[in-house]
Amino acid sequence: MRFSFLTSSSSSRAIISVGRSRALEEKLFHSSLSKTSAKLLRTRSFSSSSTSTSIDSETTGGSTSVPLSVTLYQYAICPFCNRAKVFLSYASQSYDIVEVNPLTKAELKPWSGDYKKVPIAKINSAQINGSKEIIHALANEPSIRSAIDTRHTNSQMTTMDDFIHGTSAKQWTEFADDDLAGLLYPNICRTLVDSYAAFGYVKDVPTFSTLQKLSIQGIGSVAMYIAASKIKSKRGITDEREALHTALSRFETEGLLGTNNAFSSGLDTPNMGDLAVFGVLKSVEGLPAHDDAIENRGGAIRDWYHRMQTEVERN
Repeated sequence: MRFSFLTSSSSSRAIISVGRSRALEEKLFHSSLSKTSAKLLRTRSFSSSSTSTSIDSETTGGSTSVPLSVTLYQYAICPFCNRAKVFLSYASQSYDIVEVNPLTKAELKPWSGDYKKVPIAKINSAQINGSKEIIHALANEPSIRSAIDTRHTNSQMTTMDDFIHGTSAKQWTEFADDDLAGLLYPNICRTLVDSYAAFGYVKDVPTFSTLQKLSIQGIGSVAMYIAASKIKSKRGITDEREALHTALSRFETEGLLGTNNAFSSGLDTPNMGDLAVFGVLKSVEGLPAHDDAIENRGGAIRDWYHRMQTEVERN
C-alpha cells in the first residue's frame, strides 16, 4: 500500500486495503452510464452530427511559430477534466470547451476513434486522450513552460522539473488521481436526489436541447448513482463522507503540515500536486459535498483552497 491514513476507523482501514485503480473506476462509471442509458434510451438518438471529421495526426511539435490552440472536450463535473483546466488556467493558456453529452457521446463520435472517454484535447489539431497525457503534452510546449517560469520568477520554485516531478508534486498528484477523485462520485451521489442535483450543470449548456438536458439529468443521475454505489462496494466504503474527510485529513496533515505550509509544495508557490488536488476538488464546486469538504470543514484545507483559487485565477 502506497499511503497510510491517520485514523483507524473501519471505513479508513477498508479504503487502505483496497487497491486504487483509477482506470478501473473510470471504466466502471462509463460502463454503468452506457448500460443504463442504453436501457432507458432504447432507440432514441440525440446525435448532433453524423459528419465524420479527420484529425490531423501530427504532434504539436513545440513550435513557437503557431499560437497554441486548445479545445477541451469534457463533462463539467469530471475531476480529471478539471485537473486539465486548472493547469491551463495556471499557465495563462486560453482554451475552448466542448461539453460532451454523457449519454450519446455525439460530440466525440465523428472523430475520436475508439476512445470515448473525457477529457480529450485537441492541441493544434492533435488529439490527446486523458488528463495525464494532456498535461504532459502541454507542459512540453515552449509557451506553457515560459508562462509557468514567468509565474515562478522571484519565487522559491527553481525549475520546471521540480514543479512537475518533485517528490511532493508526484506524491500529491497520485493522491489526487488515485484516492481523492474516486471518492467524489460516492459523495456527490449519496442519494438519487443528490445525483440528480449533480447533473444540474446541464441546464447551463447552450448546445444541449431541452430534451437532451432533461434526458441527461434524468438518465445520467440514475447511471451515476449506480456507478457510485459500485465504487463504494469495490473500495469497501461504508461512510463516504468519513472516507472523504479521512483523505483530506491526510493531505492537510502530511501535505500542508497543518497550517505550516501554504502549499503542499512546501514553498511560496504551488506545484503540480497542489494543482491536481485543487482541480479534483474544484470539479464539484456548488454541490453539498464541496461545501462540506471545504467551507464547512474550514481550517487549513479551506485556507489552502482559497489561496489556490487566487493563484489559479491570477494571470
